[in-house]
Amino acid sequence: MKEEPVSDALLRQFLLGQVDDQERQRLENLFITGALSRERVIATEQHLLDDFLDDSLTPADRERFLAQYGETPAEQRKLRIAKSIQDWAATGAEVIAVGAAAESRWSRLRARFRLKPVFVIPIAAVSMIAIVFAVVLLNRRWEQQNRYLAMQQELWRLNDPSMLLAVSPPMPPVSLRPGAVRSAEAENELTAPANVDFVELRLLWTQRERFPSYQATIRKFDEEESFTIPKLQLDSGNAIRLRLPPRLLTRGLYQIEVSGVGSDGTTGPPEEYQFVVKE
Repeated sequence: MKEEPVSDALLRQFLLGQVDDQERQRLENLFITGALSRERVIATEQHLLDDFLDDSLTPADRERFLAQYGETPAEQRKLRIAKSIQDWAATGAEVIAVGAAAESRWSRLRARFRLKPVFVIPIAAVSMIAIVFAVVLLNRRWEQQNRYLAMQQELWRLNDPSMLLAVSPPMPPVSLRPGAVRSAEAENELTAPANVDFVELRLLWTQRERFPSYQATIRKFDEEESFTIPKLQLDSGNAIRLRLPPRLLTRGLYQIEVSGVGSDGTTGPPEEYQFVVKE
């Protein structure tokens, strides 16, 4: 007897657990015998997950979906991970792995938890690698962003005018003149002891023009990450005091660019300072 064709709507109902036992067994048999192709099931699963992640399921279908694929706390957490990855990708995050862009969101989700229907479609190893790599990379980006924000906040705290007045430097400040480091200039070498809260630099200002405030941007040579410290002041010795935490200073060459900031927010020509951190 010729089997009744399986429509996409019926397959969707099956995945949502809306068919009776007899119909469920029939569809499972069709899948086992190959009459119902794996590709069709995957395509329907993909559309179902797309609708869930895009919040386009009806309230009833959403409840059925969660009953099938998010019943336990562990499964619910995995759904949240899939949603986070979707949101991350939607905001323009970089491509996470070669070929991962071609993976369907449902394939990535199925790599994280067992499907509720009786038959379980084998999951390719590349799907598992892609999802694990995505989560690890996402966590690393969050950690890096948190570390960056923490360092930026510490720099602002150390260089707050009230802190500069209230707390004396634990070691003599290091004076720097604008210009490149020359090998004979030992004064441009800096050692940051681990047992101090900060080290202080005195950036000598050689320009004639004076500004209401100054901003400094520091970065390690050949690295893109930089930190900007605003609202610095010129002291009576024509120097700008800049305090840095030791954990920022690892072995290598550093550059500091200082610009005067006018009352209208415009900046003047910058001066560049360099120093070397040695262990």
